[in-house]
Amino acid sequence: MKNGVTLAYPDEIGFAFNPCLLVASGDKIAKMSIDVSSGEKKETVWLDAMAGRCYTDVREYVQSFFDEMAFGVVDYEREKKTELGKRVSFAVAVTKEDEGKTLISFSFDVFYIWGAMKTGGQEIYNRFRTLTWFRKFPFTVGMYAAGSGSVMFIKDGIADRLVNISEQGVWNIPMKSTDDARRHYMLTDSTGAFGEVVFDDTFDMTFRYSCVSTKTEKIRINVVDDYDEGYYLRWIDRHGFYCYYLFKAGEEARKVKQEGLFVRNNLIAYDMSYGYRGHTGRQQQMSREDTIPVCAPLVDSETWDMLFDIATSPCVDLFAGYKDGMVKWLPVTAVAGSYTKTKAVLQDFVCSIVLPEVQIQKL
Repeated sequence: MKNGVTLAYPDEIGFAFNPCLLVASGDKIAKMSIDVSSGEKKETVWLDAMAGRCYTDVREYVQSFFDEMAFGVVDYEREKKTELGKRVSFAVAVTKEDEGKTLISFSFDVFYIWGAMKTGGQEIYNRFRTLTWFRKFPFTVGMYAAGSGSVMFIKDGIADRLVNISEQGVWNIPMKSTDDARRHYMLTDSTGAFGEVVFDDTFDMTFRYSCVSTKTEKIRINVVDDYDEGYYLRWIDRHGFYCYYLFKAGEEARKVKQEGLFVRNNLIAYDMSYGYRGHTGRQQQMSREDTIPVCAPLVDSETWDMLFDIATSPCVDLFAGYKDGMVKWLPVTAVAGSYTKTKAVLQDFVCSIVLPEVQIQKL
C-alpha cells in the first residue's frame, strides 16, 4: 500500500496459464498503466478505474514472452537452465483524481513458468517425484530451483556425483552414458535451494511456502534396462518440466484422404492414355494419417498422473533416433478424449497419438 492505494499482484512464482491478476483499489483512483517486460520485449496496458478499482489479468501478455522459445531444443549433454521459466518485471503507475493528480508507482518481479497449477486442490509445486529412465533412450530431469545450490546424485544408495545450480530457474539435468546405476538414483537437495514455492492470492487459496532442510530427497529415478522397443515420447507437463516414457504400441489406424480430385475426358481417347498430363487430364493427391494407441501397462497412481499430462500438453514429440550424434524428435499430437482413473493399485494408461500427415502421391 502507498498513499492510500493498495495493489494486489502475484508473488514469488506465477504460471503463464493461470490468472495473473493485478488489482488496484483506493479512494479517487482514476486510471492505471502497467508496463510488463522480459528481456528486450515489453508490453503496456492502460486501464480506467471504476468505483475506485482497476482490475486486469495480464496472463496473455506473459504468455507472449515465451513465443520465441524453441520448445524442441533440449541439451542432452549438460545441465542447463531452460527457457520454460522467465523473470517478468512489472512497473505499475496509478493516478489519483485529486487536486494534484497524484501518481503512485509500484515495481516488482515475478518468476513465470510455462505451465499451470491445478486450481481447486492442495497441489504442491516442485514436490517429490518418481520418474522412470529407460536407459537406452535420452532423458533429462526437470526441476525448479529457487536459487543457487547443488543436487547430489545417489546411485543405488551411494553418493555418486554433484551437480551445481547457479541461479533461479527451471533446469534440465541430463542422464549420461556414465550414469550406470543398476536400480535407481535418488536426487537430493544438498543446500536447501529447491524450496516448494507456490503462491498465491490469485486463487484466494492458501498454498504453502516450504523451506526444505539440508539433504532433502527430491526425485527418485528408477532405471529400466530391459525395454528398447516401442514408442518413446517426450512432452512438457503443466509444471514446465520435460517428461519421458516408453510406451507399447497397439493396433494402428490408417486414414487415407484424397484431395484435389479432377478427371477430364474430352472423348479424344477413351482409354485415358493421355490423362496424366497436367491440366488436360487427371489430377489427384492422396495423403495418409496414422493414429496409434500407446499403452503404459500396470503403472501406479503417481505414474498414471504423470502420464496423463501428455493428454493436455501442446508439445508432444516422438523419439526418431540419432543423426550426426544429435537426438531427433518428431512432433505428434495426443488425441483428445476422456480418461478414466480407477481405484486399482496398478492400472494401464492408454492414449492415442497422431503422426504427422504424409502426402503420398500427387499426379
